[in-house]
Amino acid sequence: MDETVNALDTSVSYAIEHKSELTDNKNQVDIVQSRLDVSIDHLLDYLSEEYTMSYEEAKLNQPEDIDRESTQKRVKLLKRGIEELGPVNLASIDEYDRVAERHDFLATQQKDLLEAKEKLYDTMDQMDTEVKRRFYETFSQVKEQFSLVFPRMFGGGKAELKLTDPNDLLQSGIEIIAQPPGKKLQSLSLLSGGERALTALSLLFAILQVKPIPFCILDEAEAALDEANVTRFGRYLHEFAADTQFIVITHRKGTMEEADSLYGVTMREKGVSRLVSVHLQDIEESIAK
Repeated sequence: MDETVNALDTSVSYAIEHKSELTDNKNQVDIVQSRLDVSIDHLLDYLSEEYTMSYEEAKLNQPEDIDRESTQKRVKLLKRGIEELGPVNLASIDEYDRVAERHDFLATQQKDLLEAKEKLYDTMDQMDTEVKRRFYETFSQVKEQFSLVFPRMFGGGKAELKLTDPNDLLQSGIEIIAQPPGKKLQSLSLLSGGERALTALSLLFAILQVKPIPFCILDEAEAALDEANVTRFGRYLHEFAADTQFIVITHRKGTMEEADSLYGVTMREKGVSRLVSVHLQDIEESIAK
């Protein structure tokens, strides 16, 4: 009987000790669980604040074969890049709206300018085409008249106008080729001073034949001409008298003889100038009477 009681006491003591051990283990597990719960809550808060996502979203976006080490390096690089961007500008949204509105306005202006540019280029092309047409028409007419006027002014010979670049009328120059009587055909720069002057006068009269003007002033244009060419020059002016009024500044007798009126300045007394005018037509009528 006593042995049975002792055995039961021993069993009870062992059970009490085992219960105590289990209780201690449970308390330790509870402490660890509490710490893990706190850690989990902390991690969930960090996940929400740092990456703005929940655990479920993170779990769905997690790759199956994730490399923890490379992922951590990438996260560090991304964090460093975010830090280099500097603090967040809270007014950036309003600033974006303002800049976007400005951008739309400038884009519209750019579009309008590009359209205006295209229209301007079209207008320039049309103007270039019209300028080329008119220039070539006028040049052809002046060229024809120049070939007729030149032999009349020189009493023979021939001359022509040439385009230096017929394929580019807007950039082309004009070359004068002249052959006075008894000379070979050559460029204007190779002629004598008198020949160049008379050639230039021939070109002037050719232009007047094509495009008459109401008024023209010539300042000693025939000064380099000999007497025979001066006479031709004076007589040729009469052919344009019906359409053009000429005022010629000259000291050549042949030109004066062909004029309708003469105006000069004389100084009969020292320091006193006086204007003198003579109407040759009136004198001719007086002589005829």
